[in-house]
Amino acid sequence: MKILITGGAGFVGSHLLDRCTKEGHTVLCLDNLADGNSVNVRYLQDYGNCRFIKGDIRDSDLLETITRDVNVVFHLAAYLPDDKSIYNPFLCFDINERGTLSLLRAAYLNGVNNFIYSSDMKVYSEPAGYLPVDEQHPVQPSTIYGVSKLAGELYCGVYSEAMNIVILRYSRIYGEGAIKCEPITTFISQALSNKPLTIFGDGTQSSDFVYVNDVVQANLQAMERNKPGIYNIGSGEEVSTRDLAKRIINLTGSKSDTVMSDKVYGPTRFVLDITKSREVLGYSPLSLNEGLSRIIKIHV
Repeated sequence: MKILITGGAGFVGSHLLDRCTKEGHTVLCLDNLADGNSVNVRYLQDYGNCRFIKGDIRDSDLLETITRDVNVVFHLAAYLPDDKSIYNPFLCFDINERGTLSLLRAAYLNGVNNFIYSSDMKVYSEPAGYLPVDEQHPVQPSTIYGVSKLAGELYCGVYSEAMNIVILRYSRIYGEGAIKCEPITTFISQALSNKPLTIFGDGTQSSDFVYVNDVVQANLQAMERNKPGIYNIGSGEEVSTRDLAKRIINLTGSKSDTVMSDKVYGPTRFVLDITKSREVLGYSPLSLNEGLSRIIKIHV
């Protein structure tokens, strides 16, 4: 099968690229290396079935060329702005919205069969109206990034009559190669150094953390099952900041303790309902403790 992965040098994209390449698929990897790391694609020279293309999803002519004869597109390329993006939203719009639309158009013109779009839990309203958050939960993003990912979903809907489109809404992704997944990255570093783990707020804030290999598996299952629709991809496990810190201390065997910071954030709880992805895609993620244990072993 011939596969195109956009953002293939990024965190999740490089893990998906590695898996698809090793499974023998013919893979094109598109990345402009603005956020991706060339180290993530250096090993490709060892495989004859993978080709790296340095390019941008805003280049519509390039997209029309590289989508020829492609069976599946995994669209992971995106711009994740900082909190100041409200003052300069246009780059996020140009990459995440216009770039997605250009890719959909190119895929349509070249008769691509399957299009798998990486979306985000940020499309849902914050705070959540109810927990766990299923796919029918109101979408009302409160960030420029969330708006851009939702716009991409709507563009996918327009093209859904012409090709099979799967939308995957991710929770917070952690794993090998993650530059930053707070507070997991900081907590593990503090615990391994036997330093206090700093908790902001009262520690009751919660989230849903999903292991990167589970996200890769969900993408492959979306390709194999060929069941168009929207699916939540998380762990389905709600964990508070205080509980997360205690787990990491226990798993590392650290002598660390927890300390509360003077900084206070509003109470927030979040967890995805992954029932649909389990039943339709066969998705079965690791528990948080299993995923954390794998990451900790790398750092020890």
